[in-house]
Amino acid sequence: MTKRERIKRTATILFAANGIRNTKIEDIANVLGMAKGGFYYYFKSKEELLLEIMDNSVISRKEFLKEVGDLDVPFEEKLKMIVRRRLTLKDDRYNLFLFAKIYENGEINLTYDEYMKRDIIFSEFLNNNREHIKEEYRSEIEKIRTMLSSSLTTLLLYLITQTGIEVVDEDSYKRMVEKYATIDITREIEMFYNLFLKSMLN
Repeated sequence: MTKRERIKRTATILFAANGIRNTKIEDIANVLGMAKGGFYYYFKSKEELLLEIMDNSVISRKEFLKEVGDLDVPFEEKLKMIVRRRLTLKDDRYNLFLFAKIYENGEINLTYDEYMKRDIIFSEFLNNNREHIKEEYRSEIEKIRTMLSSSLTTLLLYLITQTGIEVVDEDSYKRMVEKYATIDITREIEMFYNLFLKSMLN
């Protein structure tokens, strides 16, 4: 892992654990054992760092949804793959943990607002597959996207609490992820699909 990537990982977990506003550049630098000036060698500000974290997430989601869209499998299976990704919390998926905690804490700032405005990837995916959606819902795709996103984030946060581990730093994040891996995600996916997705499909 490069130094730049290490800064992003550490900052992301600290942002999620302690809040973006409460996490100072000094906090990130101290955890990494580097001088504050070392941080500024890679990023001009905390906002620039947060923007890059979110940009990376957008790129990753675009690539994933394109791969899913190109698969020769039923649309229902594609939706389940998307749900699985949103509920799969691994050591290298700390961005997902950050976004869930931002949602939970209501810590919305201009950078996050801008990210959400650009978060039209799933809406595009649904629009590109309109033939699989019941006609009465086709004009409500943006609303559906918002509802599904909120519901998935709420479920993810609930599953995180089931680990019983409060994340305060990278070590506790790793312990939480290890505990999270014992959860039967397949069961959660089926329940979510049946409750929130099945009824809107042809």
